[in-house]
Amino acid sequence: MNIRPGTNINLVVNVDHMRETIDVGNSVIHEAGEDVLIAAQTDPPISRTRLGQEIFVTFLDKSGKRLRRMGFPAVIAGFIADYELNPTVRVQALALRQAGEAEEYNLRMFFRLEPPGSSGLTISIHGRPVNLIDVSIGGARFSYERSNALNAGDDIALTIVMDSAAHSVQGRVLRVWEPENERIRKTIAMASVQFTEMEARVKNMLARKIRDIERELRFPDREPAR
Repeated sequence: MNIRPGTNINLVVNVDHMRETIDVGNSVIHEAGEDVLIAAQTDPPISRTRLGQEIFVTFLDKSGKRLRRMGFPAVIAGFIADYELNPTVRVQALALRQAGEAEEYNLRMFFRLEPPGSSGLTISIHGRPVNLIDVSIGGARFSYERSNALNAGDDIALTIVMDSAAHSVQGRVLRVWEPENERIRKTIAMASVQFTEMEARVKNMLARKIRDIERELRFPDREPAR
């Protein structure tokens, strides 16, 4: 674990997939064991009702050629009311038990992008492409043919195509609604989907693709990033 006392960390405490929002608390590492960390309590503090629950610890890794944000799941193992920071100072702290390997992580995972048709990013369901409204690393909103028969709560298989390369992803339908245009309601519906299972490499590719499209939209005259 490339993390040591004094490292500033962000604790991803709560993710609301319906609203596509994320709650992040700032903290710092006081002690770093083999798989247990002692970290400062956040402000506002994490509730004691979360004891035993999983959160996500993220930090900046400066060991390589480029700065990367890494992250790993951790279980809240305990709350320490009077951790001895030094002989004269006692503070509130959290005991965190690492519950998975660290991987590259993007705190902007729910940044929504409206990709143009020429972006090279498409999504298909049941082999049929949908019309993307917006997309993020966490999920997508789109219009689709009613013959696909999607319902809120359905677990579905999706295919994300980035620059002609297809990637299989599992998702869950969060919401289905009708378009405002009455003329197309008989054939077209709208849906939002959460990506529930996505390989880390695909997640990183999607993050880079979204970033590249955003850059191209903001600076259309610039050369593409390599």
